[in-house]
Amino acid sequence: MSVHRESTATSTTLARLNQTAILKLLRDSGALSRQQIGAQTGLSPATVNRLTAALIAEGAVVPAGQEPSTGGRPSVLLRYSGGTRVVAAMQLHADRAAGVLVDFDGRIVFRRERPFAPIDITADRSEDERAAAQSAQIEVIMGLFDSLLATAAEMKVPALAVGVAVPGVVRFPEGSVGSIPEFGWNDLPLGRLLRERCDIPVIVENDANALAYGELHRGAGKGLSSLVAIFLERGFGAGIIANRELYRGARSEAGEVGYLLMDRFALNRRYGESGDLEDRIGSVALTRRAHERGIPLPESGTVTADYLFDLAATGNAAAREIGDEILDMVSIAIASLVVVLDPELVIVGSSILGGATEAIAAINERLSGRIIRVPRLEPTTFGQDAVLMGIAELAVTEVNDFTYLAR
Repeated sequence: MSVHRESTATSTTLARLNQTAILKLLRDSGALSRQQIGAQTGLSPATVNRLTAALIAEGAVVPAGQEPSTGGRPSVLLRYSGGTRVVAAMQLHADRAAGVLVDFDGRIVFRRERPFAPIDITADRSEDERAAAQSAQIEVIMGLFDSLLATAAEMKVPALAVGVAVPGVVRFPEGSVGSIPEFGWNDLPLGRLLRERCDIPVIVENDANALAYGELHRGAGKGLSSLVAIFLERGFGAGIIANRELYRGARSEAGEVGYLLMDRFALNRRYGESGDLEDRIGSVALTRRAHERGIPLPESGTVTADYLFDLAATGNAAAREIGDEILDMVSIAIASLVVVLDPELVIVGSSILGGATEAIAAINERLSGRIIRVPRLEPTTFGQDAVLMGIAELAVTEVNDFTYLAR
């Protein structure tokens, strides 16, 4: 007869948990002495000495001078050594793949982009045409992936992990990507394909989730326990943080706000690869409407919200009218998220920022007096790099094995 035993933490696991606590403390607080580390973590002096010695040997922690003497022997300060280690981060956009190398202090040390071939997403495409387009896109992605790792090696700071943010549902943790109609993707095993090219951790994550995670750890959400980050580019999604953790849902589909039903007439239709809201403000819908209204299309052939906001700023009346409708729809989506989740903060990301201050003021005006409480709304901390910084932070977390005992 088998006997069930509760799992317990080994001494190695416990040491790693305590190292994680020290690393996070140094990342958040700056240089500290061993005595200060012990006081703030509750670890004994012997444990602090042993763990910090191991972290120094790994290169994760380095000496940072001494505390001013108060009569006794001055204490050595230790700091987190983020600048000596890097991760690679990639983001897939409507028209390009963007990549950066980011050190563990959050600084971008290298940047490269590669364009996707223009595609008319309003045109019907055969299966062969979809397959050819997908193959070309994957070739671009793999080329950028290899290039980032090679560049890091040439810089003598080999990448320790790679994070890739995509505009679609990602099955966690394997990293397979669900349907992205504009890319022609359906259950693409992107995580596996990338892991076959290297021997370091590869994290594939939804772009809105990456944005939310980055804001929690390095942006406007530091110190908070809950937030929502909305991201409108090719599609429309939301990243949800609850109890300081990413909330993905039972099937990794939490935050797919493009499927919100916006009025009763949505019940008269059935949606396939996109939902009601995304069918109004996603790139396919915006490209179709721009064509109908005589709005010039960008070189990529794909109209996104940021393109329309930029065009509206030049005085294009049709673009301004569609831009106002986008803000209406986004405001309704935020209202739905807020009344269900009650977050401390809503991050308004990327494309709808046209002018961050103006967009947030417009959303505030639309929501005031219409929901119980309008939460604090903030633009992304890192602007157009917000998703890249978020996916980089997820990669850093993977490297540092940031694991916490349940509280």
